[in-house]
Amino acid sequence: MDIGHALGADGGTSVQALTLYLPNKDRDGREFGDQRRWVLAAAQLLARIGGGVTILPAAEGGWQNPDGGLVWESPVLLYTYIRPTEFRLLMPELREFLHKLGRETNQGEVAVEFDGRLYRITTFDEDGDPSWPNKTRPIGRSKTRRRRTTE
Repeated sequence: MDIGHALGADGGTSVQALTLYLPNKDRDGREFGDQRRWVLAAAQLLARIGGGVTILPAAEGGWQNPDGGLVWESPVLLYTYIRPTEFRLLMPELREFLHKLGRETNQGEVAVEFDGRLYRITTFDEDGDPSWPNKTRPIGRSKTRRRRTTE
């Protein structure tokens, strides 16, 4: 059975989900206080990547700190089903966002799930654009950066 045809779907299909886990505490277990700002910035970016975004209510979760203790927090999960072209084009911006989140909220790790795999970012790039995510970029527009490579 062709499910798309049976449902009358003509907008294509997306099969790969991208999920961001946005914490409310830092690596020391302290609330950093501006989780909502990060959630809204992530939502804007994911909507551009997939054409829409779903934000789940805060979950309850925990992670083991280096001392062996369990730190409880309330992460917010956001996801989108990607559009491959937009995903590739916006990958540098996604990386910038995730590394900025890690740096500015003092994370030990930032988790991203894509296509059934969890990626853990533990070393963060240096700050490249200190004003983001405070500025809002219109949906459908991307800031692009070209990096020089040497061989």
